[in-house]
Amino acid sequence: MAAAHAYVEDEDGCYVSTYSVGSHGYAQKSWAWLDDEGVRHSATTTAHRAAWTYWQGPIPGGLTIDHLCKNRRCVRREHLRMVTNHENARRTAGRDWPLGECLHGHPNSELVLRSGRLRCRVCERERQRTYRARRAARTTT
Repeated sequence: MAAAHAYVEDEDGCYVSTYSVGSHGYAQKSWAWLDDEGVRHSATTTAHRAAWTYWQGPIPGGLTIDHLCKNRRCVRREHLRMVTNHENARRTAGRDWPLGECLHGHPNSELVLRSGRLRCRVCERERQRTYRARRAARTTT
């Protein structure tokens, strides 16, 4: 007897998980077990993280699994990649620029932590120049 898949392939080639979907929009998988003393434990994780761990191994701290296809329910191995939380966040709300760069194409080596946020030094310097030029123009008129 063939094993049943926990996904269906859609028209875009995504393997859409048939597990339940949480309020966050990601497919999720839960399981329960009894320990040696008979105490019941349970755990839940997102399906794409479970799929990644199955194929690739543990996900190190500070890293997350990104959907190249942007389909939160997809568990297809080829549609997933491991990236930093910063790289993953840059893909939200249409801000989808190349990995390893800031929005304006400067390398991530220019990133610095300021006020709890990663910022590009080159872009910050340009913003400051623009701000000072506008301020100077207001005071001379």
